[in-house]
Amino acid sequence: MVFTVRHATVTFQTDGDTWREQKEKKAALMVGILIGVFVLCWIPFFLAELITPLCHCDIPPIWKSIFLWLGYSNSFFNPLIYTAFNKNYNNALRNLFSRQR
Repeated sequence: MVFTVRHATVTFQTDGDTWREQKEKKAALMVGILIGVFVLCWIPFFLAELITPLCHCDIPPIWKSIFLWLGYSNSFFNPLIYTAFNKNYNNALRNLFSRQR
């Protein structure tokens, strides 16, 4: 039988925040970044699609395609953001891309 033990790190709060408050702040920051990236990726597409019929102007198809793909790129950024904030994702990606010995 083989037993493995994970090493736990003990941290001490020096600024008065409890462990739960620290986790909530980290989660709030992650959600804020997720929403910010979502808005930045999709706002050009939505503005172009709303303004085009209202002002009767033509946006070149290449720009419509660029705006649409910028919105699609949000799906690429989400896993990266989750990875940056979650130790489990971070460790899994590190194990995935590291060489197995």
